[in-house]
Amino acid sequence: MEMLDRFRHSGSPDALADTPLGVVMKGGLAGFAGTLALTLGVKVAQWFATSGGDDDRGQRSGEGDASAGMGASQALAGGQVQAPFLDQSTELFVQKVATGLFGASLSESARTAAGAGMHFAYGGFWGAVYGLVQSSLRLPAALHGLLYGLVVWLIGPVTLVPAMSIMPPPQEQGGRRALLVAGFHVAYGLALGLVFDAFTRPGRRR
Repeated sequence: MEMLDRFRHSGSPDALADTPLGVVMKGGLAGFAGTLALTLGVKVAQWFATSGGDDDRGQRSGEGDASAGMGASQALAGGQVQAPFLDQSTELFVQKVATGLFGASLSESARTAAGAGMHFAYGGFWGAVYGLVQSSLRLPAALHGLLYGLVVWLIGPVTLVPAMSIMPPPQEQGGRRALLVAGFHVAYGLALGLVFDAFTRPGRRR
């Protein structure tokens, strides 16, 4: 009977909470929440920039090209095609993938939908990784989230994204834009850490 009880408990939903799969799932959900926080931050910053008549070339260069559509030849033009702001970087990425794999030019609506999906999938992926790390290290949620957001910023906007000619490196963006992009990722990390902590807090388990 004791072995049967153990088997029943191991198959219950609560038992999943402490397993690698459980923390990956919760980390992914927390990553979506962090991505939403980052996205809201970007939208607020864009609203202030446009309502104030800001003509900062570091933020808005190439905006006309992006809104008018992007052909396959443009996507392969390297440094000539760069997203005017952070939220359009995923749109440019999916167009580059479509161009590289299929030689296709996506419509604006398709690019927007695919870019949004890629944006949240990327945030969810880093959230899942965070869940695995945090379940082992058990650092304070806010501190770990802040540091983790900076790590994601260093890997993405500082290293990989410029290498793909999607956005210029921070030293070429202008100080204000570089700080904004870093700040958005700090917000992502903080929201990720706090939401994951809420999901895994002992008081939530029954």
